[in-house]
Amino acid sequence: MKGFFLYFLLRMFTGNPLVALIGVLLIYALVDKFYLGFLPDFTKGFRKKRQMKNSLMELNVNPENAQAAFALGEYYFEKKKYEKALEYFNHPKLQKDEGAKYYHYLGMTLMELGKAMEGKSYIEKALESNPRVGYGLPYIYLIDHEIKKHTPDKNKINVWEEEVERFGNTENLYKLGMIYKKQGYNEVAKKLFSKVLIEYAYCPKGIRRIHRKWAILARVRKAI
Repeated sequence: MKGFFLYFLLRMFTGNPLVALIGVLLIYALVDKFYLGFLPDFTKGFRKKRQMKNSLMELNVNPENAQAAFALGEYYFEKKKYEKALEYFNHPKLQKDEGAKYYHYLGMTLMELGKAMEGKSYIEKALESNPRVGYGLPYIYLIDHEIKKHTPDKNKINVWEEEVERFGNTENLYKLGMIYKKQGYNEVAKKLFSKVLIEYAYCPKGIRRIHRKWAILARVRKAI
């Protein structure tokens, strides 16, 4: 209703329905950019694509370039093209890498492809190397794997859940809540959504926009 009223006002002032419609879309885009954060950052998408093209060119010039291979693997992982991501993560030079970030991404990719046990072992290696890698995300993958078992180890899950909460990351808390919700643990999920809102309440004003999306989603999920 508010959108229609805004459109009506702009159309009245401009006398052009197309200009009015574009004006409404621009206003909503600006509100989202500075307040909500639901719309994708198109400039970020262009930057990522440019970086991906540069990495691909570098890899074509120098097939031994492990850094370019990792950047491409990370890009395809974020696009949820896990098979393609795995191709680059399996780069011979990268396989010699013992870094936490590499193990973290390789493990997540394998788990997304249904290779749970192999992926879990790499995620555990990543956490052994650096417990802070992924800021809690590796623990979410471990919990998701464990909770689906016929007899999940509740002690392990509790420890991993504490690790996720320790980071106070609203996005990861929300994702963990969704895992519990999908498995039918609605009360646990609601508690996690409440924690998202608590973390958001303590966020400094300067970074609230980054976390606002997850707070809004958590509030909606908690109410359903």
